Amino acid sequence: MNISWLFILLLFSVQPKLPSQKAIDALNHMPYEQIVAKAALLDQEFIENAHAARQLGYVLGEAESYSHLSLIYYTQGKYAAELQYSLKAIALFERLNKKEKLALAYGELGYRMKRRDLKAALYYMQKAKRIAEQGKFTQPLLSIYNNYGVLKEMQQSLDSALYFYQKGLLLKESINDSVGLPYSLNNIAGVHLLRAEFLQAKPLFERALDIRMRRGDRAGIMESYSCFGDFYLMQNHPKSAILWFEKALAQAKQQGYVDFVQKSHRALSESYEMLGDNKQALRHFKAYSQFKDSLINTQTNNKIAELEIRFQTNEKEKEIAQNKNELLEKNIEVKNARYQMGGIGLVALFVSLLGYLLYRQQKLKISQQHQEFELKTAIARIETQNQLQEQRLDISRDLHDNIGAQLTFIISSVDNLKYAFDIQNPKLNVKLDNISAFTKSTIVELRDTIWAMNANDLSFEDLRSRMMNFIEKAQSAQEQTQIIFEIDPQLEAMVLSSVLGMNVYRTMQEAVNNALKYAQANLIRIEIKKTTSGFEMNIQDNGQGFDLQTVLKGNGLHNMQKRIERIGGIFNLTSKPGSGTEISFIVQC
Repeated sequence: MNISWLFILLLFSVQPKLPSQKAIDALNHMPYEQIVAKAALLDQEFIENAHAARQLGYVLGEAESYSHLSLIYYTQGKYAAELQYSLKAIALFERLNKKEKLALAYGELGYRMKRRDLKAALYYMQKAKRIAEQGKFTQPLLSIYNNYGVLKEMQQSLDSALYFYQKGLLLKESINDSVGLPYSLNNIAGVHLLRAEFLQAKPLFERALDIRMRRGDRAGIMESYSCFGDFYLMQNHPKSAILWFEKALAQAKQQGYVDFVQKSHRALSESYEMLGDNKQALRHFKAYSQFKDSLINTQTNNKIAELEIRFQTNEKEKEIAQNKNELLEKNIEVKNARYQMGGIGLVALFVSLLGYLLYRQQKLKISQQHQEFELKTAIARIETQNQLQEQRLDISRDLHDNIGAQLTFIISSVDNLKYAFDIQNPKLNVKLDNISAFTKSTIVELRDTIWAMNANDLSFEDLRSRMMNFIEKAQSAQEQTQIIFEIDPQLEAMVLSSVLGMNVYRTMQEAVNNALKYAQANLIRIEIKKTTSGFEMNIQDNGQGFDLQTVLKGNGLHNMQKRIERIGGIFNLTSKPGSGTEISFIVQC
């Protein structure tokens, strides 16, 4: 009896104890770069950490463990698990009303979905940005501004991307964020690369790598190596690019960073192909395809498993139905022996049921054919849209590469004429300056046109960024004139067609230019307000004004009115001598 009690006491004494909240927090506070570096080994530890937190009723510790698991599985390339744990963490942060952590979680989810579903990525990122800005949470905004810029860059909105990259950089420099600074520096340099501004890009890449080397940030060093590879590849120096991409690949393999291994193989394939080494290009492309196919195969296997379950369920249902029919036939035979009239009634019922089933099957077949026809029509429409988009991209590239280069050559030639010859004639000097200034403004107009052509839709955020860039340039050119720009926050989520957005932007641009050139105004106020079915823009200056009855309307005023009427808007112009000018228009969208 005593031995039995002793055995029971020993059994309970060796039961494992749950970790304390302090131990759970210790694992959850592991630095980001360490989690990324050891991602291939840490998933089980964080699963156990979440389990222990749940048993303790420590909801915050459980949520943070799920958030780290989503990062780990993203690094491993297991995107279904990454999404699952991201949503679990978000649900718990919302339940706890932890706004700062919620903003960070939404932002990370948006960034990680960028290559799988850009529309969803933008939705989550904008939600994160809104929560963080409303709460004035500095820590989430450090990554949100930078990552939102990445999404804008993927939309080909380079001006918007640069705006958010620089906004994030200023915030990181204000708190000396040595972890986040290199990401902002590399992204800003990346925009310069896309614009072929290599001299501006290189020192930014070098500064980012230097910070990461001093910190020993292996994951960050890997990203910087890849950036230098892109830098040399875009300048048609494949040999130098290969050296950097090989370094990035070695780091990615060492850390088990699947997404970066795949990216490095693809970059190496492109570099070797440019070098003319088809053997190495093919080798790296096969490696890239294997990683890509492994992800696709996982999804395919899941689909097959789902179809197998459906198939087995249908087979069971058929077997049950067959057994029922056999039993019914036996019952009919027995009943026919006793009750012939009853058997005739059952046969009639069976025939009616069969007729109903045939009718229902035929109806389902017709419905399926109709759905297939709608699907084919939708696919054809999408293919047509894709072809149109490709044509637009080709035209915009030709404009940028050919017309842009020729305009730049004109500016260079004018400058060379002025500096190479001692021109004494002041009229000739003025004429050359006018040619140079006109050509520069034409380049700006060309960039604006390319910006509009490269997008089917424009968010009001994109339009606002474009207007801010123009206003800042106008302000710097006319420092004596104050320009005030106000926009209704409710308009941020509105989406405009590229045609509508471009006409609104051009009208605002023309109105401000007129006020600066002719009105002699020292204050220009631009206000955009939301209306029930669209928005209203008002541009007002305190300049000298003019008499609407006597003045001849030039091309500028005429074009503004035509632009607004072309997009179905209502245009209004009011002005009096000595009382300034006001231009307003209402647009429905």
